[in-house]
Order: sequence, then structure tokens, then C-alpha cells
Amino acid sequence: MPPLDCVPTHGDFQLHNPLLDENGSLSVIDCERSEPGPAIRDLVRLSEAWATQPLLHDAFMHGYGRALTPAEEERFVIDSALDTLSRIQYGATHADTETQQRRHRTLARLRAQYRSR
Repeated sequence: MPPLDCVPTHGDFQLHNPLLDENGSLSVIDCERSEPGPAIRDLVRLSEAWATQPLLHDAFMHGYGRALTPAEEERFVIDSALDTLSRIQYGATHADTETQQRRHRTLARLRAQYRSR
């Protein structure tokens, strides 16, 4: 895979980490996994928000300001699969069947969506 540019990343950017207060100020919490890496790293976990809602994906990408490059798309699929497998393992280790079931659905979706590539 071609290398991607490194940028500051959050490392665990999920919907519960950005906080919007009543004045409209945005804060981001849970930054202990922050490190330089490809920007796609933070999109992997955020993508769960739009996985079954194409309009949310389109809105996010519009706000992002550009389409992903082919190299970023390829890395997104790989990182998504690896993150999903890691979270299945987490669910198994912590007896969290809901996480396991959700991640198995994610893996099936990824398999169906990207099988022809």
C-alpha cells in the first residue's frame, strides 16, 4: 500500500467523544490514543454513524471537503476490517455479546460491500 500523509489523529474518534455545549462550543475528549497517523484512522470508527445511512455519509463527506483518494479508500477498508476484528476480540474477552454481534454485522457488511474489489 502506498504510504499516506501523517496528520494529528485522535485514535478513538467515536460519536461520544465530541461534546457540544449549550453555547455551541465543541470539545473533544478521550485523547489518550492521539498520535500522528493517516487521517483515515479517525474516519474508521466515525463511519459506524453512517454505515446504514448513505445521506449521513454524504453529509459528512461534504463537510470533510473532499472525497477520499483511492489509497485512502483502500486503507479505509483494511483498517475497518482490522478494527472490527479487534472489537470482536474485545467483546469476547469482556463477555460483551452486544459488541460481538454488532461487529459481526459490521464484518458481514464490509465483506458484502467490498467483496468485488
